[in-house]
Amino acid sequence: MKAAVLEQYGPADAFKIKNIDAPSIKSGQILVRNKATSVNPVDTLVRSGMFRLVTGLFGEHVVGSDFCGIVEQSASPLFKEGDEVYGFNRAMKGGAYAELVAVDAREAAIMPSGLSYTEAASLPLVATTACQGLVKFGKLRKGQNILINGCTGGVGSAAVQIAKSYGATVTGVCNGKYAEYARELGADYIIDYKNEYIPKNKQFDLIFDCAGKLTLSDVEESLKKDAMFVTTKGNLGSATGIFKTAVDLVFNPRMKFVVLKPSGTDLSHLRELIEAGKLRHSVHQTFPLERIADAHRMVENESFTGKVVIEIK
Repeated sequence: MKAAVLEQYGPADAFKIKNIDAPSIKSGQILVRNKATSVNPVDTLVRSGMFRLVTGLFGEHVVGSDFCGIVEQSASPLFKEGDEVYGFNRAMKGGAYAELVAVDAREAAIMPSGLSYTEAASLPLVATTACQGLVKFGKLRKGQNILINGCTGGVGSAAVQIAKSYGATVTGVCNGKYAEYARELGADYIIDYKNEYIPKNKQFDLIFDCAGKLTLSDVEESLKKDAMFVTTKGNLGSATGIFKTAVDLVFNPRMKFVVLKPSGTDLSHLRELIEAGKLRHSVHQTFPLERIADAHRMVENESFTGKVVIEIK
């Protein structure tokens, strides 16, 4: 099978398009003929070697999380050959930058009707992160008043829409040039982080930091009593931010990290939202697998809304 292979970790140019052996599957798994994947920020970190102690120090690696395609082999009663499925592998497992990907059947779902493979591949990891961040870790309830930092990124744009499906009032924080896009997603109020601050005199039932720029200490005055602060990574951009994040995480139970877990149940719920018109895809640009390096450079170096998707033919 064709795959984008890393013979060694490094910059985007480290990828090589090669023919390698197809993965084998075991009981409870399916083999998916992969039609599309996407580039998530975590995939670029895996490629760089940041997690090499987990992903392996030696040998060839196929990274990539999101997948969308057709079941070619099934060793699970959950799916049969020919089913169209979507989902994502854990980033440390990877395998999605390839024509065939082995998947645990409980971590996949039937893909939403009405979407192309390209469109569906833009959603699994970011939408599941948003869903679990809001509902599992943030305890989102109907009609709450919440703030989403990074509301126009991959996770944030899904979070706005999922929150609105719960009837939440959403304040979105983003670059002002994307304010109209945030409103189209459903954000009720917009804060331009370049020119405004999160108001300390306004309190929220939940703050979800999808951008990974804040820690609880930064926004505690804007949280109602017992309200949660949920983050995808905390403020790890400076020594001070790392220290504050560590202290808050250890000593304040109101701060939660999203520990993402692939879930076919969550993907099925997201499919219902998509088919009901409550969650839409947003594809910024597509690339063929042969241009995976260009796709990774775009994600690392450019600012945009939506997802970068890789079409596999």
